[in-house]
Amino acid sequence: MKFNLQGSLFALFLGALAALPPISIDMALPALVPIAHALRVTPGMAQLTLSFFMAGFALSPIAYGPLSDRYGRRPMLILGLALFTLGGLACAVAGTLNLLLLARFVQGAGAGSGMTLAMAMVRDLFTGKKAQGRLAVITVVTNVAPMIAPALGAALLSSMGWRAIYIATGLCGILLLLAILCSLQETAPHQPPQHEPLITVVARGYRRVLGHRRAMAYIVLNALGFSWMFAYITGSPLTFIDTFHTSAALFAVLFACTGSGIVAGATLNGKLAQWGVGIKWLLLGGVITAACCTSALVILTLTGSMSLWSFMPLLTLTTASFGMVAPSAAHGALEPLGEVAGVGGGLLASMQMLFAAGTSSVVAMLFPRIGVLAMTGCMCTLSVLALALAIPLLRGAASTGVTEQHEAVLSLH
Repeated sequence: MKFNLQGSLFALFLGALAALPPISIDMALPALVPIAHALRVTPGMAQLTLSFFMAGFALSPIAYGPLSDRYGRRPMLILGLALFTLGGLACAVAGTLNLLLLARFVQGAGAGSGMTLAMAMVRDLFTGKKAQGRLAVITVVTNVAPMIAPALGAALLSSMGWRAIYIATGLCGILLLLAILCSLQETAPHQPPQHEPLITVVARGYRRVLGHRRAMAYIVLNALGFSWMFAYITGSPLTFIDTFHTSAALFAVLFACTGSGIVAGATLNGKLAQWGVGIKWLLLGGVITAACCTSALVILTLTGSMSLWSFMPLLTLTTASFGMVAPSAAHGALEPLGEVAGVGGGLLASMQMLFAAGTSSVVAMLFPRIGVLAMTGCMCTLSVLALALAIPLLRGAASTGVTEQHEAVLSLH
C-alpha cells in the first residue's frame, strides 16, 4: 500500500526520517559511562561517539542532496537508511572504541539522508501554506524525539545493557527502510537523461543554491536558530544541576518542559501559516522573541539575579521561538529552489549541524571560565545575529516575487 502523500501518516513518516539524528544522539547519552567501562576507556573518550556521529551527519547531506536531485529521493533514502541500520548494528557488536567510532560515523552518515530528503520531499510535493504546515509537523516530531529518547535509552540500559540501545536504533532504521520499500513512491521531479559528468551537475547545483542570496539567508537563519538551541542543550546540565543544584530527575523534567516549547512554537507556526500569516512575519516574531528573552537572560546572569524560576519562563520562550523560526526558515530556503531542492536540503542540514557543533564547542570551552554566561551569552549573540538577518528579509517582502524570479534566472547561467 502506497503512502497517501497528502495524508497525516506521510507527514509523520517525514518527521520520523528527520528525527533519526536526535534519537540516535539522545538515546545514547545515558550509556556513555557504561560504554567507557566496558571498552576500558575514559568517559571523555566515550563521548567521541557523539562527535563522530555528528561529523558523519554534518558531512553526508552535501552528497545526498545533489545525488537525490539526479537519481531520485527514494534510492538515496534506501542507501542512507541501509548505512544507518548497518552502522547501528555494528555499534552493538563493536569490541573496541575504534570500531565503535567508525560505526557511529557510518550511522551518522546514514542519518543525514533522513533530514535532507524529508525537506526535499516537502518541496517536491507542496508549496505555500501546505509546505509550511508539513515543515511544522516535521519540526514537532523532530523535537518530541529528544524529549523521550533519553528515557528510552535509560530503560534499555537498565534492562538489557548499552548495546541494546544501538540495536534499537538499527531496528528503527529497518522499519523505516521497509516503509520506503513497500510504500514510498518517487517524489522528485522527472529529470531528462543527463550525459554530463556527475561532478558538473553537482557543481552547477551548488553554484545555483550558493548564488541564491535569499535562499542562503534563510539557510543561515535556520542554522542560527538551531545553534541557539544547541547552546542551551550544551549548557543546560551545568546550569541546572551545578548552578541551581537541581536533582537529575528534576533536570529531566525541566528539560522536557523547555523542549515542549519547541513543539508549541512549531504547532503555532503551522496554525498561523494556515490562517494566512506570511513566513517573514512568523520569522520576525520568532527572532524578536528569542532576542528579547536571551537578552533578559544575559542581564539576569550579569547582575547575579539568576534563579531557576526566573530562567525557566525565558528559556521556554526561547525554545518556543526556535519552533516558530525553523519551519518558516526551511520553507523560505527551499521554496525558490525547485529542481535543486535536494542541494538546498543538504545545505540546510549540513549548515545547521556545523553551526551547532561550533556553538557547542564554544559553550563547553567557556563554561569553566565564565559559568552560565557562556550559555546565555552565546544564545543572545546568535539570536541578535538572526534578528539582524531577518530584518532585511522582511524589508524585501514587497519585492520578493520579482527578486526571486530574477535570482532564479541568473542562477541558471
